Amino acid sequence: MTKDNYTIEMKALCRALDQEADALPLIQRLLDERHISVADLKTLLRDDHNLVDAGVVHSLVRSGVLTKEDLVADCHVDPGFVGMLGSMLTSMDDAGGNIGLIDGGNTEIYLWGIPSSGKTCALGALLCSLRTDKDVVTRMVPQSTSQGYGYMTQLEQVFPVNHAVCKLPGRTPTKTNFAIGLELEDSNGRVHPVTLIDMAGELFCYLHWMAVGKVGDYEDHRKALETFLRILVDNPTENRKIHLFVVEYGREGKKYKDTLQDKYLTTGLTYLKNCGVLQNHTDGVYVLVTKTDKMHQALAPGETPEEHVTRFVEGNYPNFIGLLRRYCREFEICGGSLPPVFPFDIGDVCFQNFCRLNTDTAKVVAREIILGESKGFSKNPLVRKLTQIFDN
Repeated sequence: MTKDNYTIEMKALCRALDQEADALPLIQRLLDERHISVADLKTLLRDDHNLVDAGVVHSLVRSGVLTKEDLVADCHVDPGFVGMLGSMLTSMDDAGGNIGLIDGGNTEIYLWGIPSSGKTCALGALLCSLRTDKDVVTRMVPQSTSQGYGYMTQLEQVFPVNHAVCKLPGRTPTKTNFAIGLELEDSNGRVHPVTLIDMAGELFCYLHWMAVGKVGDYEDHRKALETFLRILVDNPTENRKIHLFVVEYGREGKKYKDTLQDKYLTTGLTYLKNCGVLQNHTDGVYVLVTKTDKMHQALAPGETPEEHVTRFVEGNYPNFIGLLRRYCREFEICGGSLPPVFPFDIGDVCFQNFCRLNTDTAKVVAREIILGESKGFSKNPLVRKLTQIFDN
């Protein structure tokens, strides 16, 4: 059965689940009232393994609506995912406190995006690639004194090795930004000191709420903003600075707290410009489109994934992309044109909470952005010191 052949009730359930915070009562009610059958539910889960989260699926199994055998045989779910049902999901601790000042000499790579955009998972997959894909980075040495070291170790536990079955991390704390310092050695033996900075997802939301005068308790959001101002506005380093804007594929029409992603991203980008970050402290800008494992059926004949995601962001995030293109032209970033757009996924995601990790797209970002944009130095301490002196 294709989605075109779904009953009206099945299509209505799909639309409702896309907006419904608590899916289980809705499914139970539709089953009890016989608007849909168990067979319909199996079909929906077969066609979309991320229709509902793991907690809902586990509850359906516990109540006898579905069995684990049904999930494997009828819904074609990987037995590795089925075996994880009922296990505790991963929560991220507020490890490390707030960022102080960024170390001099490290290329700074900032990740921006709203909650649920896939930013934290993207960072976890990138760290796994940097640690394990030896054809890209031959050696990764974490800077244990960096503020985000504890956060990095949590992500390493979530994403241990390529192709492992993982439980995806929960939302990171609202008030906290994380700075992860690394030394990366490339295949030519050059060392790249970098700091990966995960900016709180709620930060762009807070900037939008301030702009429209929305009232609320934003103490944690204000703390995230204070960190941003401290490291990028009040005390910026002379380090190279790269900004990665993360947008989510397939949810462009879904609102987060009554507002579309495009508006949050546009407001945040405007704030970066108004603070002088783009014109004074930006060496490169990229766009990562996450969760692109869902895009392959949408590819036009002969279209590459890179072409597709570029067309996707231009069509679905017009205000953000239009403004980004304008600022790149105005401040001579990325040669004055639209920044490169990268497709990104973390592998096979199931029940919204589980994943069989695949670092293929992370490897591309690691090679082309993290290594490609960061300064590489000789391992010889004297040569490295002289290079840094003459660069300054």
